Amino acid sequence: MTESKQRWLIFIVFILLVSGSLVYARLSTKTLSVHIGKPYEQVIKDSTFPVEEKTAIYPGDPNNAKDPRRPGSTWISSPTVIEFDDPAYGFKLPPTVFGAVTYGGQKVSTVTTSPMLETMPFTAAVDRLVDVQNILKSGGWMLEPLENNDWFSVDSAAERERLQVKLFDQPVGIDLYVPGKYSLLLLIKCYGSCGTRDSVAAKYLIDISVGRDRSGT
Repeated sequence: MTESKQRWLIFIVFILLVSGSLVYARLSTKTLSVHIGKPYEQVIKDSTFPVEEKTAIYPGDPNNAKDPRRPGSTWISSPTVIEFDDPAYGFKLPPTVFGAVTYGGQKVSTVTTSPMLETMPFTAAVDRLVDVQNILKSGGWMLEPLENNDWFSVDSAAERERLQVKLFDQPVGIDLYVPGKYSLLLLIKCYGSCGTRDSVAAKYLIDISVGRDRSGT
């Protein structure tokens, strides 16, 4: 085999390996399709995530045929895309390995997750935070009318520095809602090397929690 053919063979094998890895990554990432109030059985039907396998089920009263088994919570621990599939206020998040869905009365009660696969350095975490904030803004989510509740403003270096200093002491979040339907907390927190206040070593995590709107609006 000539040197030229060897190079082409190596190149083709490399392309096949890369393509195979990308296909595997797409296939291995499942989607969990939920919204508050969605029936558990419909979550199973609409999701590629193994809902039944990952859900804690509580038995009903064995002496009451009308008391069925009840889903308690679905836990996420492998790469999963959370799709909040409300037709008007829906959104899709980047893959995560953090999350749980709880149920009440056979329907989704709360969703807790993160738009991240792992903790990130500050700059990357804030960029992800802004991306998620923009997704929610464009989806029609609004700020709850609470004191000092405002969208994250991190366009300038000074604003980002102020946020990072604050995060060494406490998480920072904003409260969003869809009046009469949903409430959502979007929060960022320092999660590693926080005590040393090392701006280079510190790692950050974004949390998202969704439930019913209880504002009375």
